[in-house]
Amino acid sequence: RELAWDASGDGARRVLTRATAAPPPCGSDAHAAHDAFLPQRRVHRSRRLWALLVDVEEAGGCVAAARAAYDRMLDLRVATAQTVVDYAALLEAHGFFEDSFRVYERGIALFGYPVAVELWGVYLRRFAARYGASKLERARDLYEQALAACPAAYAQPLFVAYGRMEEQHGLARRALRVYARATRAVGDRLEMFRFYAARTAALLGVPAVRAVYERGIAELADADALALALDFAQAERQLGEVDRARALYAYAAQLADPRVSPEAWGRWHAFEVVCGNEETFREMLRAKRVAVARFAGDAGNMAKAEVARESKRRAAEGAAAAAAADKGRVLPANPDEVAMDGADADDDL
Repeated sequence: RELAWDASGDGARRVLTRATAAPPPCGSDAHAAHDAFLPQRRVHRSRRLWALLVDVEEAGGCVAAARAAYDRMLDLRVATAQTVVDYAALLEAHGFFEDSFRVYERGIALFGYPVAVELWGVYLRRFAARYGASKLERARDLYEQALAACPAAYAQPLFVAYGRMEEQHGLARRALRVYARATRAVGDRLEMFRFYAARTAALLGVPAVRAVYERGIAELADADALALALDFAQAERQLGEVDRARALYAYAAQLADPRVSPEAWGRWHAFEVVCGNEETFREMLRAKRVAVARFAGDAGNMAKAEVARESKRRAAEGAAAAAAADKGRVLPANPDEVAMDGADADDDL
């Protein structure tokens, strides 16, 4: 392969063109099944050969030949995601911007998710760099198209990029609506709520964050709601709202077992040391004792319920086993009936 390389690249091009040419069709089905395993019939799908061919064509400066090689790779499904990006970059470098965008769309349809998330990210960034705010509605349509089929586990980067585009070229309120929508559509909802709160504080001010925290605490599971409530309390403390922060710590304490989540109680303890007094500190300690007793009682009740369920299950299994044994056993005859039958027999004699 390397020996065929010359100064002009013509020798390498001829060898690679011949190697990547599709083999002629076989005469019969039997021959086709046998020849499918031959290297000579599979070499035209070699990614290494195709990659070398497009390198030769690009080095030779023939854009049309390079485009033909890239298109053939996509048709044969031997292209990788990096191949799609390289092809689009080649077209963009020569001013074929719309063609480069169509290449991204072909790659997205070819690979699907999760690879499509990376291709969508590059595609949308290049589109924004090209058109900026001049084609904002088209950019919004592209983001909606990307999110329509995206699984929740991979949607967060697209939502963040969508919101950033609205912040830069659109409206802040629209960006916040995108972030609010993302809190219901992504896998890691806690992280998305935190990001949503941070962007709300940056765009509308810290007081506007309260609605975000309140909705997050109401919608998330207990463990995530606890983490968000602690963040909310810290935000209120930064605003100087000591009473509101204390109320939030008291609410979070209802979700935190002191034996399982000591960091939550440690944060309330540190808050009372700095901002509280003797009375509020004692109230915190009283709440902690109540929480220990309540969570211990809940654990005891759960253990008792588990024991009761296990006992009931064993009793049911024992009854079923006894019924099965009785069904298969032949009961002995009554001795009195046997004696009477014997006496009747003697009388007959």
